[in-house]
Amino acid sequence: MAARQKLRILCFGDSLTAGYSYLGSSYHPYHIKMDQMLAMAFPDYEIITVEEGECGDVVRNGFLPRIQECLPPAKQKDDKPPYDWVVVLGGTNDIAFRIPPQEIFKKLTEVWDVPLRRGCKVLALTVPDVVGDSKFKTKGDTDRQVLNELIMGYKKPNLHVYDLHDALSLTKMSPADRNLYRDDHIHFTPDGYDLIGNKVGMALVSLLVKQRVADLPPAKRRRIFKNDDKLFEEETGNPESLDGGYVVVRRTDLD
Repeated sequence: MAARQKLRILCFGDSLTAGYSYLGSSYHPYHIKMDQMLAMAFPDYEIITVEEGECGDVVRNGFLPRIQECLPPAKQKDDKPPYDWVVVLGGTNDIAFRIPPQEIFKKLTEVWDVPLRRGCKVLALTVPDVVGDSKFKTKGDTDRQVLNELIMGYKKPNLHVYDLHDALSLTKMSPADRNLYRDDHIHFTPDGYDLIGNKVGMALVSLLVKQRVADLPPAKRRRIFKNDDKLFEEETGNPESLDGGYVVVRRTDLD
């Protein structure tokens, strides 16, 4: 029996990547659910994920040396990269420290460049909302919007952006969902990290399917996408509805 193809992923960031909850008494990284989503969509892959989330770290002076350690320069020209994908989420702590969003963004581009130079694909995530109501939050929300717009507008080969901020928007959540998914003003509950993993997992599934479809002859591409107008369970807003063992990606999701 042939060995399954490995899909190697590095999830890199701060406490939101580490899955920090309940004042540090619980850690439930989002990659747990992300891995489940990928395994359902691609049973022929062996999913290997490494989580590098450091609580309290900032993009400005902490992320770059850490990711350089994770992805040292190749010793030889034909050395394969250690990961296929690197998912980067950072900026929450920088905003809290009042670091200008333009400076955070500049450092993020340097962080993204490390895996890109090593031949990895990068999925850059926008920064989620924080919970609360204060003058400090208002200033932070403005900086977060500027930073996220810069992230969303950045273009580079093999770099993809997923708008996690929009996917987890507090304005779109009911009070019950906020209680279920949010732990404190910054962090998430284990259910909240599963929601992140669901969203990021579906983003990666879509990108991987698009890559596979691009490799198919044109005549075969259309045949593998049916019911493009049907509403599937991943669109109902319940991340647990996908636990039945299937993931659906429509052609329109890839365009």
